[in-house]
Amino acid sequence: MLIYTIRRVFIMIPILIMISVVVFSLALAMPGDALSGQIDPAISSPEYIEEKREELGLNDPVHVQYARWATGILQWDFGRSFIHRMDVTEVIGERLPNTILLSVMSLMITYVLAFFMGRFSGRNPYTVGDYSIQGINYLMLAIPSFVAAIFAIFIFSFQLGWFPATGSVGSGLTPGTWDYWMSKIHHTALPALVLGGLTTASYTQFLRNDIIENSQKDYVRTARAKGTPEGRIYNKHILRNSVIPIITLFGFDIASIIGGAVIIETVFSFRGIGELLISSIDRRDYSVVTAITLMLSVATLVGNLLADLIYGVVDPRIRVE
Repeated sequence: MLIYTIRRVFIMIPILIMISVVVFSLALAMPGDALSGQIDPAISSPEYIEEKREELGLNDPVHVQYARWATGILQWDFGRSFIHRMDVTEVIGERLPNTILLSVMSLMITYVLAFFMGRFSGRNPYTVGDYSIQGINYLMLAIPSFVAAIFAIFIFSFQLGWFPATGSVGSGLTPGTWDYWMSKIHHTALPALVLGGLTTASYTQFLRNDIIENSQKDYVRTARAKGTPEGRIYNKHILRNSVIPIITLFGFDIASIIGGAVIIETVFSFRGIGELLISSIDRRDYSVVTAITLMLSVATLVGNLLADLIYGVVDPRIRVE
């Protein structure tokens, strides 16, 4: 398992290099450049603009600009945000805890709901309860995330008043206090419910279908023939084998949850990485855009690596020595 892990880490290195090239190329393909967000061409002379471009290195060849950018990343220097007037690492560091909290809460909601609903549907297939759960799943798969977010705000915030409609924490609270964290969790609950609920449907269907399929395997028939209690058969034999395919999707969850948070955070005005990405694109803060895009790509690779390692722990058949 150790050799397999080391091999996978080394395989990630050329992939990271290719990802950095793609991210840098996409940043260059965006309209304008890093100077566009700092000056107003209407009141700046062409000589001044050209001087600033030369000072920022925007007239250098593409490979020189990439080498300078990549060298800075290796030194944990993602540049400086021209909008926020501070280092990109500081800007992202202020928003990242909110996105992590949103992602963790949404993942918990996803896996808890998917486990119980998928387990119920798998053990009681083709019943009224099973069809009801499948109907809810298909509805969640069909609803766009921004539509679900708007309906959630209207129902749970405006009509029922259970959750705040916008923001990530209440005003006037001291960071680190109990009231501060309770307010932060209260503000995060509704976006997490929308984000986690939308991704629950596919997991529920995966688990349901695998439970139905595994319940017809030979080893299950043998266990029943030996008089093994039905509850033990489902919990020890069927359920354990059925959750394995879901684990393979864990790696994609890390990036998909953060990617889905881009829309959810924007609708809820939730001060996280997703909302920062949208505002940075709109205001042409290129250093922040490239840093967040690269972070999402790295999160996908790390998530896939974790999924493979967890997969090997759960299923001994695929362990690599």
